[in-house]
Amino acid sequence: MEERATASVRVDGAPAEATLGGGELRWRRAAGGGSGAAGERALSLEREVFGVQARGNVVVVRAFVVAAGAGGKAAGRRRRRDFVLEMAGGEGAAAAWAERMTRCLDSFGRPKRLFVFVNPFGGKKCAKKIYDAEIKPLFEAAGVSITVQETEYPGHAREVASSLDLAKYDGIVCVSGDGVLVEVVNGILQRTDWKEAIKMPIGVVPAGTGNGMAKSLLHAASETCSVSNAVFAIIRGHKQSLDVCTILQGEKKFFSVLLMTWGLVADIDIESERYRWMGSARIDFYAVVRIMNLRKYCGSIQFVPAPGYEEYGEPIKQFENCMVEFLEQNGKSHPSSYPGPSVEFQALDWRFVDGPFVAVWINNVPWAAEDIMAAPEAKFSDGYMDAVILKDCPKADLLALLMKMGDGSYIKSPFVTYLKVRAFKLSPGQLVENPKRGGIVDVDGEVIARGEGTYGKSQHQDVMAYGPHIQLTVHQALATVYCPKRIR
Repeated sequence: MEERATASVRVDGAPAEATLGGGELRWRRAAGGGSGAAGERALSLEREVFGVQARGNVVVVRAFVVAAGAGGKAAGRRRRRDFVLEMAGGEGAAAAWAERMTRCLDSFGRPKRLFVFVNPFGGKKCAKKIYDAEIKPLFEAAGVSITVQETEYPGHAREVASSLDLAKYDGIVCVSGDGVLVEVVNGILQRTDWKEAIKMPIGVVPAGTGNGMAKSLLHAASETCSVSNAVFAIIRGHKQSLDVCTILQGEKKFFSVLLMTWGLVADIDIESERYRWMGSARIDFYAVVRIMNLRKYCGSIQFVPAPGYEEYGEPIKQFENCMVEFLEQNGKSHPSSYPGPSVEFQALDWRFVDGPFVAVWINNVPWAAEDIMAAPEAKFSDGYMDAVILKDCPKADLLALLMKMGDGSYIKSPFVTYLKVRAFKLSPGQLVENPKRGGIVDVDGEVIARGEGTYGKSQHQDVMAYGPHIQLTVHQALATVYCPKRIR
């Protein structure tokens, strides 16, 4: 460890004594000197500083600090601030201090080269503007080399990630909602070198409609969900392992990092697209429409409960080992890409529940969107999915539930079943009141299966068929994401 260094400086025109050491920059200003008031200030190089530069006889310390006196809604909000230290020792002293601080910052293992996806079509279509105004200046100030790729069509990020020369980069960043992150994970897992490729850290900057992953990561660190906080988390380089769910139907395969939903929530999310001109209000508006005209779907679910959740549902007496089927099919269709988790469950592990259902919601992280805490007990890498099951609920109570989704307290309702599962199978059926019409299966904001008569059915070719069972299995801690701090 380097010894502490001290120097006479001027900060904001006021004389001060500065100390550098122990991963901290500290200075004390004397009373009555220049424009500055007496007092002491300390900056943690690891937690607050993202760049240092020597300019002649001054050292510019680029920091990202919590706003003074922040409370209430402003709690956790940070702002960019440059501290300028004029060194009494001249240019040599400034260069030495800048070099020493830079050496300390480099020791934290922060990323130096990033590949950045910018989705100009997501959310309010402001991602490019956000990147130019807020994201690029922060990366440049931190000395990070950036390669930018704007996505041009659905699936573009997946294609690029599947063939990107990852040796050139320390991480991948998604400036988007959750869709580009999902594409990147799917692209990486279809590579022949997926075992090494999936170790590449992925950062998420909220610039879309939902932003569930960014919200989950920042909230877990008690940080406000904002563009600048997300970028600073990436600059600092802390990493968090993340479970990945393999979704399988026959030989068709898809990977999820956020959620799968069927019934009420999927209908609201997808069918409200026709009201996109309303902005974010479309979700609330269409939620009321759907509750007033509530649908119930026939179907069934099967699952392997986590320890402590074995009492829900009924045991399956006759069971076909779908895990063996899962591994055999993946080995045949994609022999060199990620085959899915290597796990097998016995017949006695599985339980089932038959419909009709109002909603089925499977979550991998706590927040489904910035204002919806769908799974308050979800963890990033516990090896479980958090299932929310709603079989019946009076309309008035259902409206009350929606009002409680902002803090996750809705799961306390007697109409809501909440449990953790290791594996899950959904067999989606038809509307109770209209057997000729099916529902929508939504994964991470994208439709993977639609029944007859549903919104968008005639315009889209979906990844999977509606009706045959769709299976989810967790691979614990498969992927890695950038986070604000080390989260347990």
